[in-house]
Amino acid sequence: MKGIEQRHSTKDTARDVARDVASSAAPGNGSEATTHREATIDQVRDLLFGGAQRSIEGNLAGLREEMQASLSRLQADFAKELAALQAKVTELERDTEQKRLASHRDIGAAISELGATISGLGSGHAGR
Repeated sequence: MKGIEQRHSTKDTARDVARDVASSAAPGNGSEATTHREATIDQVRDLLFGGAQRSIEGNLAGLREEMQASLSRLQADFAKELAALQAKVTELERDTEQKRLASHRDIGAAISELGATISGLGSGHAGR
């Protein structure tokens, strides 16, 4: 019931504003009457749709804030993940370099051992 009364009240107010526009349109300078009519039309629009528009704008502002907060969280999470990934890559590079150097040492030792074995074989045949 309250909503119906409020709608009738809004319609009555809009009708009153429209009547005021019609009665205040004085002959003479057309630009003043046009400006007044435009202002009145804006008032009527505000009366008819202002509450809904303010509600929508409030909802949009809330959504905008939620999206900004969510975006900030995502950026922070992404920065953490990126830092962790960079640390892992650095660790893998260090491990790979250590394994490469160890591999070179092992190959060098194997070559030295092979050389010593070959030298031992050669010296055994030379003495016969």
